[in-house]
Amino acid sequence: MPELVDLAAVAQRWAVRYVHDASARPICRVADAALLVRTRDAERRDAPELLRRWLIEQARFHLRPWLLREAAIVGVAPTGVRVRLQRTRWGSCSSAGGISLNAGLLFLAPELVRYLLIHELSHTLQMNHSRRFWQTVSRHCPDYRRLDRELLDGWRRVPSWVFADDN
Repeated sequence: MPELVDLAAVAQRWAVRYVHDASARPICRVADAALLVRTRDAERRDAPELLRRWLIEQARFHLRPWLLREAAIVGVAPTGVRVRLQRTRWGSCSSAGGISLNAGLLFLAPELVRYLLIHELSHTLQMNHSRRFWQTVSRHCPDYRRLDRELLDGWRRVPSWVFADDN
């Protein structure tokens, strides 16, 4: 289990403090400038799930408003925003204009997250990777080719505890 959680996308770094209390409700929350993980199990078996839930909450708190700010710049309005933990996709856009974001984005550099948001928002205009799609992306992210390559490598920045069956 991590001793430190570094959410590079939003410039937040949390030392993790584990507390065992068999009689209390398990929680994961910020307390006293640290991330407190209170488990019922002395072996911390419930800690990964608590950390994942906290990560999704943080992603909803940070990524939804960020996406909506970028949407205003692009000039589009997504029909909805979902945040989940996914193994193979950073984000997706449905044909109805709903955008799904991976909570793991919080571990990436802000410029990569912004690029991914622009990429998915551009899909609300072009549901493909055509020349017109990339023109839309390039208007808002001129360096999109480099960012796209870096995003492929971004999975190495996501800690193993994020994925349920890796623990």
